[in-house]
Amino acid sequence: MTFVFDDPRIMQRVLHDLEKLQSGKLDTSEILTTAPLLEDHRLVLGWCHAMKGIVTRHPLLPDGNEVVTSQLIYMNPDIGLARTLSRWYRLGTPRPKRGH
Repeated sequence: MTFVFDDPRIMQRVLHDLEKLQSGKLDTSEILTTAPLLEDHRLVLGWCHAMKGIVTRHPLLPDGNEVVTSQLIYMNPDIGLARTLSRWYRLGTPRPKRGH
């Protein structure tokens, strides 16, 4: 039985974005203007690391819905940017830590 985790074109787009990011050629200001916003966000762990939060301006999901993203590939909370398998997200306010 053959198993392909995901479409190779998706992985190529992710790799291309990470290469541009590393070389300093990624226009993060445009991404921070156009990417969906994830508020009250936090890391979650299922079969992979992902993020959970309230989404706004997502191209496929209604504003105000709590969502779990696709697999988290990159996250820089200092500039408010995250890359999942499917898209970039702007990071709004994180969910306050509870407990310990």
